[in-house]
Amino acid sequence: MAAERGRKKAGAARVFSRQPERIAALWRRMRLAAHEGQGVPGASLLDGLVEPFVRELGLTLEGVESSPWSRTRAVLRLAPERGARALHDEFALLRRCLVDALEVLGGGDAERQRINRALDEAVDSAVALLQRMADPKADGPRVPFGGLVVEYFERPSHARRAPAGRRDERSAMH
Repeated sequence: MAAERGRKKAGAARVFSRQPERIAALWRRMRLAAHEGQGVPGASLLDGLVEPFVRELGLTLEGVESSPWSRTRAVLRLAPERGARALHDEFALLRRCLVDALEVLGGGDAERQRINRALDEAVDSAVALLQRMADPKADGPRVPFGGLVVEYFERPSHARRAPAGRRDERSAMH
């Protein structure tokens, strides 16, 4: 029984560290499903960061001691217009995805605690970075992010729409 538990634990760590794209694909499907009926969701702040972070989580599950968030080499987008709520929402969905995947892969309470601790560090760090972007005197994150942080600007669409039933006088170019 203990040997099988050890194999399952190692299997979960192996999938996270060696096949993070599978977990990221699951997260993307969950993200789309969460926005079903609301149209296409806006660009994700975490997209492009998920695979490297999941890989580092897998290494943590394999026994690496340092913070997976500090080891993650990726781009974190921060959108001041969306605020901290958007970060919390995206990380909450990622947490649910990771915990679900861990459960399916046979991980236990110790692995779940490591994942939750790493996600807590990531959320706290990202929110502190966002606050510092608005106020340079604000405290920085307790756990530094290992990648690049960029400010993400969203531009509203200003496309003109002709009223229904009205033809555009311009000729079409084909």
